[in-house]
Amino acid sequence: MKNLWRVIQFIPEYRGRVAGVILVGTFLGFIGTATPYIYKGIVDVISQLFSGKITLDSATASVIWLLLGFFALRLGVVLFGALQNKQADDLWLDTVSTFRQRVFDNMTQKSIDYFEKTRVGEIMDRFGNITTITMWLSSLTEGTLANILQMFFILVVLTLKVPVVGLMMTGILLFNFWISYRTIGWTKPHRRGWQEFAGRMTGLLAEMVGNIATVRSFGGEPAVKQRYDDTQAQWKVARDNLHKTQWRSEQALNVVNTFGVFIAVAIITHGALHGRFTTGDILLVLTLTQTLITSISPISRQINQASEIESASERLVELLDVASEQADKPDAIPLTQLKSITFADVSFRYPGTEEYALKRISFHLDAGETLALVGSSGSGKTTIVKLLMRFYEPTKGVILINGRDLRDYQQRSVRAIMGVVLQDVALFNDSIGENIAFAKPGASELDIKAAAEAANAHQFIARMEKGYETMVGERGIKLSGGEKQRVAISRAILKNPQLIILDEATSALDSESEYLVQQGLEKLMSERTSIVIAHRLSTVMNATNILVLRNGEILESGTHAELANKPGGLYAHLFALQTQGRKPLVGIS
Repeated sequence: MKNLWRVIQFIPEYRGRVAGVILVGTFLGFIGTATPYIYKGIVDVISQLFSGKITLDSATASVIWLLLGFFALRLGVVLFGALQNKQADDLWLDTVSTFRQRVFDNMTQKSIDYFEKTRVGEIMDRFGNITTITMWLSSLTEGTLANILQMFFILVVLTLKVPVVGLMMTGILLFNFWISYRTIGWTKPHRRGWQEFAGRMTGLLAEMVGNIATVRSFGGEPAVKQRYDDTQAQWKVARDNLHKTQWRSEQALNVVNTFGVFIAVAIITHGALHGRFTTGDILLVLTLTQTLITSISPISRQINQASEIESASERLVELLDVASEQADKPDAIPLTQLKSITFADVSFRYPGTEEYALKRISFHLDAGETLALVGSSGSGKTTIVKLLMRFYEPTKGVILINGRDLRDYQQRSVRAIMGVVLQDVALFNDSIGENIAFAKPGASELDIKAAAEAANAHQFIARMEKGYETMVGERGIKLSGGEKQRVAISRAILKNPQLIILDEATSALDSESEYLVQQGLEKLMSERTSIVIAHRLSTVMNATNILVLRNGEILESGTHAELANKPGGLYAHLFALQTQGRKPLVGIS
């Protein structure tokens, strides 16, 4: 249960409240044990009356006092039960809220590499385990511990009253716990399997929903359905094996418990026939042993579920244990002004890979200049940007900001000076206005509108029925590509960054949308430091410096004029293809 214990350690401030719930449960357990003594007393009084040992008046007085005691105990059950329910409900609500918040906060610190490798659906499935775990802990605190305390009281009473019955029931109780504990080991592989398959199904569903347009356009519904059905079939097999193992254990315990109650009642009845016990003692032992067995069943189920909770905790802990992004140095300083960027012999390979994505990259960019990164997909352009944003650390070499190691600055302050516009625009399922304001929380409507106007976005927004209150849908599905890009540019303009990073911002647009977006980009880049990634070389002709990358290395560097007129150069070859439609030049590799 090491994983469950690690999960509990995330919410240490609730230990006092847990103790309070347990204390109330102790009173309930005591009341549950004391109540059968009231039954015994009433039966014994009536038996003595019928046998002529006491008078009717004496019997009536005794029964009245016993009934008043019974009423007090039942009133105690109502009051303490209500208190415990309130305590447990409030505790669960606060616990699950705190736990979700802390796991969410933890997730915001994870490395980018983790999110790039892991399905969204699988992350959501692991996150969803929080509710399962906290509900189990709540039921354990509220009911199971109270039952355990009651069982302890019952065993003490039975051992004092009828030692042989007390010892026998203790043995049966230990056998129940042992079988339940062993069942955890027997079912663990099955639980782990079905939870893994459940996570896969959630991931497949998320992928299908997120890519529904692609699935429909390729007629891929049967293929994605088959993948889901195959995974669900494996899930059903694992779940069926789990249920079969649990069922066998439960039936074995039911048989043993039934014989235990039978033998206990037989012993006390035999003793009563020989004058060692009263009629009330028979009822007392019968009630106590039956209560004991009744209390065992939910505890056994709780123990069996502990395996499932441990598996869920293991999956949650695996999520929490994922490496967080690089921590700031204790003496890291804020970056307030960008004067220069330098890559000094930087090489990098992604975690878990042997091949370098970047090899000996060196360049210098002063404030106000524009650096263009050109090359085929996979050449390392985006990786350079990821390193600059400190999503990863260089494997070799160093990145300098204002002549100082990038790692000397606080990460958030570095990213705060950057405005990023990507080809695949990420919009939240919120209004257009809120998506623009994401760059500057609390921005006024006038500021949002001004940013949209500068990005050539206000015109299409104003035509919409709800204007800036228009909901964009999941990932901006209700907007066209050009509209999403202009919203993204509006967001960047509102942020007013010192450094603009454009990653293929216009490559997927039609001519009219590209023209409007390009106008917005020009306003955004005006008098700012810029890094531009582009396949369309017409968008980088005015760059201060152009780096041509291939296989993670700088193949060529220079201005557009220098590179376009370089005989046999790759940039000259690409520029000729895009602008003049020439045949590929001989000797380009």
